[in-house]
Amino acid sequence: MKHNIAFIAPYKKMGEVFNEVAKELNLKIPIYIGDLEEGAAIAVKLEEEGTDVIISRGGTALSIESKVMDVPVVGVNVSGFDLIRIIYQAKEETDKIAVVGFDPFTSGIKQLGNILDIELEVLTIEPRWSNQPYYIENKLNELKAKNFNWVVGDNISVKIAKKLNMNALLIRSGKEAFAQSIKKAQDIAEVRNKEKKRAQKNKSIINYAYEGIISIDQNGIINTFNPQAAKILNRKIYKVLGENIKNVFPDFELEKYISLKTREENKILTVNKIKIVANIIPVTINKELSNIVITFQKGKNIKIAEKKLREDLNYKGYTVKNKFSDIIGKSNVLKRIKEEAKDYAQVDLPLLLFGETGTGKELFAQSIHNHSPRRNQPFVAFNCAALPEKLIVSELFGYVSGAFTGAKKEGKEGLLEQGNEGTIFLDEIQETSLKIQARLLRFLEERKIRKIGDNKLTPVDVRIILATNKDLEEMVENKEFREDFYYRINVLNLNLPPLRERKEDIAELVEFFIKKVNAKVNMNIKGITEEGIEILKKYHWPGNVRQLENVIEKLVIRSKSDYILTDMVRKTVAELKMPQKKKNKLSGNRNIIDLNRSLKEIEKEIILKVLAEENGNKTETAKRLDIGRTTIWRHLKNEVN
Repeated sequence: MKHNIAFIAPYKKMGEVFNEVAKELNLKIPIYIGDLEEGAAIAVKLEEEGTDVIISRGGTALSIESKVMDVPVVGVNVSGFDLIRIIYQAKEETDKIAVVGFDPFTSGIKQLGNILDIELEVLTIEPRWSNQPYYIENKLNELKAKNFNWVVGDNISVKIAKKLNMNALLIRSGKEAFAQSIKKAQDIAEVRNKEKKRAQKNKSIINYAYEGIISIDQNGIINTFNPQAAKILNRKIYKVLGENIKNVFPDFELEKYISLKTREENKILTVNKIKIVANIIPVTINKELSNIVITFQKGKNIKIAEKKLREDLNYKGYTVKNKFSDIIGKSNVLKRIKEEAKDYAQVDLPLLLFGETGTGKELFAQSIHNHSPRRNQPFVAFNCAALPEKLIVSELFGYVSGAFTGAKKEGKEGLLEQGNEGTIFLDEIQETSLKIQARLLRFLEERKIRKIGDNKLTPVDVRIILATNKDLEEMVENKEFREDFYYRINVLNLNLPPLRERKEDIAELVEFFIKKVNAKVNMNIKGITEEGIEILKKYHWPGNVRQLENVIEKLVIRSKSDYILTDMVRKTVAELKMPQKKKNKLSGNRNIIDLNRSLKEIEKEIILKVLAEENGNKTETAKRLDIGRTTIWRHLKNEVN
C-alpha cells in the first residue's frame, strides 16, 4: 500500500542524504527544507493536504510536533556511533567540548567525557527556545566564558555558535538512522490508514443506518447524532452535537442508566411529542461508563401493511426464507463473519461479498436482507453471467413501450425497480462489461434509473449486495473492471471463508445434509462413521460447501445400511481426487459424441458437456471452447425453448 509520507530536513545536506536512502529503498518521499518554525509551518500545510506521517530531526521535529494537530512525527535518531565520531573529530583540536542539542539527543552522554578523556559539557536546549534563539545564544556565551570554544550540536546550535566566533561541528545522522525512521513511518502510516478505514466504515454504518442513533458521554454530552435521528426527531444535527441531552431531549430521562449502567430494549418513549421505540445501551470500559448509545425507530402500527406486503411479495416470488441461523457452523471464523454481516445488514450501503464457488454468497445475501430493516420488502437475485450485455441492461433497468423491436407494448419494469425499497443481489459482478458497470455506478450515485427508450429518470430506493469469486483489484489493474465502480461498491465487504479454512464445521454440515437428503428422497440414514468424517476433513474441497452437499447426497443415496460407512466415503473421496481425464476414461461411452446428427446439435452437446464440467461457469466454458458467452447463451436459450 502506498503511504503519504514527507520528510522535512532542517538543512539541505540532510535532505540530500535522506533522498539517497529513499532511492536505495525504491521509495519516492517528498523532501522539504525548513529549520524549526519554518519547518513547522511546512508541516501544518502538509497536514492540511492529507499527509499521513512526517519525518524530521531534532528541534525541527519538536517544533513540528507542537504545531500539527493530528499527524504523527517520526524523529530521526542520532546513533551513539555518530556522536562519538564527531566528538573524536573535535578532540583532535581541543579537550574541552560542549555538546548542545534537544532532548533526547543530549540524554545520558555526560559520561562520554570520562571514557574519551576530555572535559565534556552538555547543554540541553528546551523546546520553547527554538523560536527564541537568544536563550541559546546566552547559554553558549556562558560556555564560552568557561573556555568551551568547541561546540558539537544540531543545526541551530551550530549556527549560533559560529555567529559567536566559536568552533562548531554539526552532528549528522547516518544512513541507517534514516532507513529506520522510514520503516517506522511506514509502520505508523499502515496502522493509521487501517484506523482511518475503520473509522470511515463505522461512520458510514452510523450515517446510513435505518435507525436513529444518539451517543452521549458520561456527562450527558451528545457526541453522535446521525441523519436518521435528525429526521425522526426533526432536529438539525449541528444544533444538537455538543449539547447536554437533558437540555435538548429531557424526555429520555437517562439519569438511571448513567448511575446504574442498566440496559433497556424496546422501550416506548415520547420525545418531542414523537413516539419512538428505543434501545438504551450503556457502554463500559474497565467497568467505567464510557458512553450511552440510544438506537430508536419511529413507533407506528405497521402490522396490517406488513401482512399485505408479504402477500404481494410471495405472489411475485421475491421473498427469501434463509436467515443467519441457517448458515451451518460454529467455527470462530464463521462466527466472526456472521457478526460482521449482521452489522452490515443495518446500513444502506453497497456490500461486496468475496468468496470461492460454493462458499454460500447468496445464502449470506439472503440472511443479510432478512436481518435488515428491508426484510419485509423484495429480495431480487440476478446472476450477471447468465445473459449477454444487451439483455442485462433491459433486465436490470427495464424499458418503455416501443424501445426496441420485440419490446412489450406496456414496457417492462427492470429488476432494480422491482426491488424498490428492498434488496437486489448481483452475483458474479465480475462478468459485467465496463458499460454495464458505468450504468450501475451512475445508479449508485444518483439513486435513479433511466429505462431503455425513456427520456426521464425514475427514482429507485434499493440496497445493492454484490458478489464475486474473482480478484477485482487484479481485474482493475488489468483494465478489466472499472476502478471507480470498484471503489464505489467496496465500501463494505465480507470475505467468506472457504470450507478448508473451517473444517471444524464439516461434521455439523454433514449431519445437516444427511437430514436434508433423507427428507428429499424419503430415506432414513442415521449418520456417518467417525472415520468417515475424518476422511472428509482431510479433503481440500475446491467446490466448498456446495461440493460437500453433493457428495453427501451421493453417499446417502448409495448407502445400503443405516450409517454411511467408512469404505464408501474413502472410495467417493478418492474419485474426487482422480484427474478429470481418468474419470472420462473410466466413464466409458458417456463422453462419446454421436456424429450422426446435425452440426448444430453436436455443437450444443459439446457446450453443455463443458458447461457441466465447469460447474455452470459460462466464462470458463467460453475460454475453454474459444467462443463468446453470447454463443453459449444462444444455445442455452434454444435448449429452454
